[in-house]
Amino acid sequence: MNDAKLFGIRNAIHNALRGRNVSAVNIEMVVNILATYWLAGKAGMTEAANELGVEANFEGPVVSSATTQISLLQNLLATGVTGYFLSVIDPAAEVSTIDSAVAKGIDVVAIDSPVPTTKAFIYVGSVNEEDGYAAGVAMKAALPGGGDVGILDGSLTASNAIERLQGFEAAIKGSNLTVTTTLNDSGSATTAASNAATLVNNPNIKGIYGVYSYDGPAGATVVKAKGDTGKIKVIAADTDPTTLTFVKEGVIQDAIIQQPYMQGYLGVYITTAMKILGKARTAALLRPFETLSNGAEIIDTGVGTIDAANLAGYNKYNKEVGLG
Repeated sequence: MNDAKLFGIRNAIHNALRGRNVSAVNIEMVVNILATYWLAGKAGMTEAANELGVEANFEGPVVSSATTQISLLQNLLATGVTGYFLSVIDPAAEVSTIDSAVAKGIDVVAIDSPVPTTKAFIYVGSVNEEDGYAAGVAMKAALPGGGDVGILDGSLTASNAIERLQGFEAAIKGSNLTVTTTLNDSGSATTAASNAATLVNNPNIKGIYGVYSYDGPAGATVVKAKGDTGKIKVIAADTDPTTLTFVKEGVIQDAIIQQPYMQGYLGVYITTAMKILGKARTAALLRPFETLSNGAEIIDTGVGTIDAANLAGYNKYNKEVGLG
């Protein structure tokens, strides 16, 4: 992971803000769905807001819906927010909403899923192709003899989902693994559960890749219930508590992690800096910590892989940094 770099950003901004009046700052964190995955992001937001002494709030749709997210963003314009950072559901549908906010002086940062077609200031999150590539590498290791793989996907439009699938396909290219079925749940955990049952009931499916945080547990739940633990390999994105339990039990072979805590944490720091220091000064502070991805400079929060062997170490680390 990129913790040294990420805390370097925190320190640079914290020092630049020292002695400044931040009472005018009012920030919102808007996620793509109110899933347990984002509890860590909310915790990061709260911690950063407390450190800086700024107002920060958290919201998102109960079911992933671009229409609902657009409505939330439009409502923010009337609440006096100075900035928001968000995980966009549908970049194409939301570009005008984001650009309109920027035109009105609202500071906007993308997290979790890039929005390169908008005027958002910067993207803070994983390189999602690397996330998907790591999942593909894990699936090849779990199924060295190859076989058919089914995918549980949370979105057909979000950049993070599209890029993860591209990375996964790139990783398994030339192997004996074949993606035969991709089922989209449109952000619904209930639909993900029924999609998982469809995959597990297919006798040809040897592996399941869950693209969103709830997709892996959905697949693992059905695999375990059918008594197919170890027979059908499950690779999951993210580290929901349920996901980690399934990793410990051996139902999920690997979880591909990013850092939602740091996305929430740095989202507060960056949008606060934009309001108090201005965009040019904030950009200068961020520049030494940026990574080039798909032609754009981003803040890469990193990708890691958790399995039964390193799970204890991961949990220990989380406790050390205050997440466990």
